[in-house]
Amino acid sequence: MNTIAQVRQVVQPLLQRHSDLALVGRYLIIKPVNHFTRGVFIDRSIDSKSFTPSISVCLAFTGRETQGIGWGDKLIYLSFDGIDHDLAFQKKNDPFFTYWQIDRPENIKIMLRVIEVAIQSLRAIDSLEHMVAFAKRDENNFTPLEFKYFSRLLMALALGDLDEATQIIEGPDYRQIHIRQWMDHWHPTFYPALLAEDRQELAKFLHEMEARTVKALKLEKYWQPTPFPLELQD
Repeated sequence: MNTIAQVRQVVQPLLQRHSDLALVGRYLIIKPVNHFTRGVFIDRSIDSKSFTPSISVCLAFTGRETQGIGWGDKLIYLSFDGIDHDLAFQKKNDPFFTYWQIDRPENIKIMLRVIEVAIQSLRAIDSLEHMVAFAKRDENNFTPLEFKYFSRLLMALALGDLDEATQIIEGPDYRQIHIRQWMDHWHPTFYPALLAEDRQELAKFLHEMEARTVKALKLEKYWQPTPFPLELQD
C-alpha cells in the first residue's frame, strides 16, 4: 500500500501550481474550509504502487474524527467528454490510462491532470446550498441520500429548514429512532431547541460540531468560521 509520504511527493506539482490547494493527510483540499470540505481523497489500493483518487465533498460539522470520501466518486469513472479533449482521447485509447502507479511517472502526470480537472469543477461549489445540491445527485452517493438520515438532518438544520429537520428526527425508521436516542443522550438540548425553533441554540450546536470536526481532522489552519444560513434568516 502506498504511504502518505508518497502522496505528498506526487502532489507537489499541484501544490506549487495552485495556491488554493493544501494536503491534509491523503486529502487534497480546496482552501478555505467553511461548512464543508471539497477536494480529492487519494486513497490506497490493493496494489502497493497504485493510487486511487476520488472526488470527496464532506460536511465539516458532523463531529467525525476520521477522513472519508463523503460525496463523490472515483476519478477513474470521470467523463472528460466536452471537458478536456486530450484526456477524453487518452482514456478511450490508452489501456494504461488509469494505471496510476508511483513507478509510472508518465501515468502520474495523467493522474495529476485528472485531479486538476476534478478540482476545477469542485471550485464552483462555493456555498452550503451548492454543496447540498451536489450531495443530492445520485451519482455522488454510494448509499442513497434518503437513507443518510444524520447527514440530511444536519443539512436541513444548517439551511434553516426546521420542518424537514423535525420530520427526519421524528421518523419511524430504526435509524431515525437511533439518531433521536443518540442526540437525546449526547446533546440533550438539541431536540427541545428544535421543537422551540430556538435558532440561537441550534446554531450553537452546529458551531460546536464544526469546531470538533475541524480539530479532529486537523483542518484548523484552513478553517474560516462563518455563520450558517440558519442564522441569517429572519
